[in-house]
Amino acid sequence: MPVITIAGNNGISVEKKREMVKNVSKVVADAYDLPIEAITVLVQAYEKESIGVAGELLSDRE
Repeated sequence: MPVITIAGNNGISVEKKREMVKNVSKVVADAYDLPIEAITVLVQAYEKESIGVAGELLSDRE
């Protein structure tokens, strides 16, 4: 039973998350030749002040 973790900033709508989970689940199910019910997707959303890129916080890059 594959578990996929997607981590990113907190800037995606519930509708887009729903679409992403559906699409990722289908791709992974096809790759593993498993039913989609066997796939678990975890979406971790972080505030921009909790993500560092190139030595600085995303919140400081705006």
